[in-house]
Amino acid sequence: MSAPVYQSSRYVRTLRSASDRDFSRFGGRLDAYDGAEHTVAFHALFGNARLVDRDTVELLRAAVGGMPLDQLCERAGPQTVESLIEAQYLVAAGHDEAAEIDELLAARSAALSSGVFHSSIQLVLTNACNFSCQGCFAYNFDGGVAERNHSGESVRPGPVLVQLRTARGDSGPTLARGDWNTGTDSVRNPSMHMSPQVAEKTLREAVALRKANGGGELTVSFFGGEPTLARGTILHVLRTFGRSFEGVALSYDLTSNGSRVDAELLAALAEYEVATTVSVDYLVPETGEFRGGQQQRTPWPVVRKAILDLKAAGVPVSITSVLSQYTWDKWGTPLIDFVAEAGLDSLDVIVSFQAREFFDRHSPHEVAQKLLAAVDHGRERGVQLSGYWYQTFQMIADERKWAAQADYKTCPAVGRQLSIEPNGSVFACKATARKLGTIDDWRAVFASPGYRDYGMRAYTNGPGCQGCELQGTCSGGSAGALEEENGSIQVMSPGYCAYMREVVQGLLERHHAMVTAAV
Repeated sequence: MSAPVYQSSRYVRTLRSASDRDFSRFGGRLDAYDGAEHTVAFHALFGNARLVDRDTVELLRAAVGGMPLDQLCERAGPQTVESLIEAQYLVAAGHDEAAEIDELLAARSAALSSGVFHSSIQLVLTNACNFSCQGCFAYNFDGGVAERNHSGESVRPGPVLVQLRTARGDSGPTLARGDWNTGTDSVRNPSMHMSPQVAEKTLREAVALRKANGGGELTVSFFGGEPTLARGTILHVLRTFGRSFEGVALSYDLTSNGSRVDAELLAALAEYEVATTVSVDYLVPETGEFRGGQQQRTPWPVVRKAILDLKAAGVPVSITSVLSQYTWDKWGTPLIDFVAEAGLDSLDVIVSFQAREFFDRHSPHEVAQKLLAAVDHGRERGVQLSGYWYQTFQMIADERKWAAQADYKTCPAVGRQLSIEPNGSVFACKATARKLGTIDDWRAVFASPGYRDYGMRAYTNGPGCQGCELQGTCSGGSAGALEEENGSIQVMSPGYCAYMREVVQGLLERHHAMVTAAV
């Protein structure tokens, strides 16, 4: 009997080498490798990073057209070949791993309307905020400025010209037809706070469906606007549902500007272990400036004290910052230094959701290098920087991370999450454009065409991503940002893609250095 034939996977990638640094193009292919004696290889669909030597790269090159297993073993040894097969760098001749993704999508399609993939609720407790920071998506997505002004707030959008986008007929299947507000539709009325009754009904529905689908966990996010403006609803949810309800484990998180954390709320956040993220764009120690184009009157010492009080009370607290055209000049190491001095170990960095404007002003290369320099400074201070960009690297380097997030990768709006507006309207995310239904008919949300469009964008993003080295680990950014820019979650932003390839390359290079130093 002849030995089985294996071929190198067409999805094997390596760290880009010196002649392969154009990040506007797909890279890391075996035929372009001219790097050092050792490198990091990975699978563009499945991650599976491995440290490999040049001989292994040459073996994979030689096996492009197929090679009998006994010859492979003779050349590299059985143990090495077994490892390459396990990582799916070598696959049975004629096999295309994309077929495995197709099978997953077929199974997902059959189960999607049951709601089985849903595991996260975003409660938009209010669309109001006591701050009005330049660049906040509440001001720029969904006609937010026009609508908030219409409802009686006084909001200045800064240099961003806010326009209601007209859906284009050639932008793919997930157009936002009819869902944009002009200030008269109540779907996202920014003058409303979510009542305890709406929040409670939402969670009862979500828990019942989760239980019907086998139980497990449900994540509840308190979001806004500034959610502490509706603190009564936060307290009602925590005290009504606790950490487990009807056999479903509940975990909570809160995103806040940190200006309104009173003693009662602080105690509840600690009691229910609410992971609390405080938004701080940057820090200018000399002036105390900490928000992009800040118009709020709350001084930095108030927010600083809130962060330290949260930590002292035992609340799992972290900081999120935004790197955008509005924060570029002031974003840097002082905030990282504060995170370290506060005894926190991580800083989440959101790279601008307005990708087209941002990357027109600051090149993908500039953005990637600024971020990587911050990563290096953070590591010196014991602070791990994270974000969508870091999760993509993690999914390549950590097989458990890929297994946990492979369907949605970095954007849970793809079937995992639902976002509830104050009046009970349901969206995939605060930033997305399509209304999927209301909490009054919870099961109908999962049968809606909109939910199917979001939910079936799993595993792969869109046609333009086929062949990219980050195809199976990058979401192309926020689904809402893609809708805002392109009218479709299937169409990527070229600037975002180039920056992501370069920053993940930089993280893999650092990973390579760390692994080789430990060998």
